[in-house]
Amino acid sequence: MYEIWLGLNIVFEILKPALAVLVVLALLWVALLVYTLRNKGAQWRQVLPAAAVIGIVVAMVVLVLSPTWMASSLSQVTYWVDWAFLGTSALGMGALLAVVSWPALALLAQKT
Repeated sequence: MYEIWLGLNIVFEILKPALAVLVVLALLWVALLVYTLRNKGAQWRQVLPAAAVIGIVVAMVVLVLSPTWMASSLSQVTYWVDWAFLGTSALGMGALLAVVSWPALALLAQKT
């Protein structure tokens, strides 16, 4: 249990300097979502596979490259908690980018 708590604290400390930027980005995403929901021609269902592909690609890239971004390597990821945090962070980033890109893609593919 200690390792999980330590991992969560590390993630929080990494994100703390960027918290203001993340709040602004979240507000911009909400504005994009509201604008796209009000647009009658948005193609939500048609662009869902493209958003899923974006999410999968981002998750794979994060899984492979995030140890390098933290001045580490995949060979140093040996403990199960390390793999759990690496996998969940990769899945989280992939899901986040899929959710963020979905309204943007739906707006770009709107019917004229």
